This record gives sequence, C-alpha cells and structure tokens, in this order.
Amino acid sequence: MCDKENSKEDPINNFEVALRMRNFEIEQLAQRNNFLMVFQGVLFAGLVQSDHTKPVVSFMVCVAGFVVSFFQVRMASGAKFWQTYWEIKLQECEYENRKKNEPELFIEDKTFKPEHLLFYHNDSAEIYDTLYKNKVKNTMKKWKCPWIKKQVLKKYSVSRIPIYVGISFSIIWGLLVLCTISDHPHFSVPNCIVGFPSN
Repeated sequence: MCDKENSKEDPINNFEVALRMRNFEIEQLAQRNNFLMVFQGVLFAGLVQSDHTKPVVSFMVCVAGFVVSFFQVRMASGAKFWQTYWEIKLQECEYENRKKNEPELFIEDKTFKPEHLLFYHNDSAEIYDTLYKNKVKNTMKKWKCPWIKKQVLKKYSVSRIPIYVGISFSIIWGLLVLCTISDHPHFSVPNCIVGFPSN
C-alpha cells in the first residue's frame, strides 16, 4: 500500500518517487543485460576462433559462459520483481491521490473509470479488449502485414525477454560444457550436426 501517513502530507511525492524508481529499474535492467550479453558474446567469439589445442581452456570458457548466463537470469528476474513492485506502488498511490484530489471521478462501484487512470487498472481482460486493444487495432489499420499486427497485439513483456534469453544461453553453454568433458557418446556432439561444410 501507498504509505497513507506520508500521502496525507505529500501525496504527489510518493507517486513521483515510485515513478522514478520504476523507470530506474527498467533502465538498469537494460544496461546490466547489455553488459552481460556483450560479455557472453566475447566469450563465444573467443571459443569459436580458438584452435582448441588446450582443452582445459575451452572447458573453462564454457563454464564461465554458463555461470554468467545463470546469473543473468537471476539479475533479470530480480529486476523484474522490483519493476513490478514499484508499478504496484504506482497503482496504489495513483488511486489514493485521485480519490482524494479528484472525487468527481469516483463512480458507484468504488473504482475509477479506466480512461482517467495512467497506472491503476483492473486486471479484467474485458477492459483491455474494449478500451486499449481496439484502439491499438485502429492505429494499425494501414499496416499491410497481418503477422506483425498479431505480434504487436500480444503485447510481449520486454522485461521478461532478458530472462528467457538468459535461460537460452544457460542451456547452450551447458551443452557446450558437456561436449568438452568427454568423448563418451552421451556427451559428444551428435553425428547429425555437421556445421557448414566447405565446398
């Protein structure tokens, strides 16, 4: 909940602080994820370009990539938690501020009309479909590619994608680690993988 005692003294301040913190978490997520992605890219490029004359080096590079991707998942997950936390605070503060300062918007069912609110919302799919999704559809009428329209309307979470990317890299690095351990059939590269054969 938005701190009611503080909100009585300065209701706008709590909202502004929550908004700044939410934006800060989003910015930090992007910066941290970019750093870890570049770091993994350098590791992968080094692994590909090495001559593999020292197996222990290849093994350690793969282990390092796996560890970095593992922590990338945890970093992105933590950032998503705090972004969600501050968005909840925004919703609560906005509701309290609007209720106090604009009582004329307060309607019979003890909530605000969705079009009058920026962050506070009802999770009902009906509100999204009737108010927001239809408006987005109207702005995309001139778009020629229906597949792009469909992807846009799915409103993917850009803050969850770094988590999925980290998990994907963890799987890839994990498989590479197994391939560097032994020539045992269960750990070796399948025969069906041939790369890009030269002509």
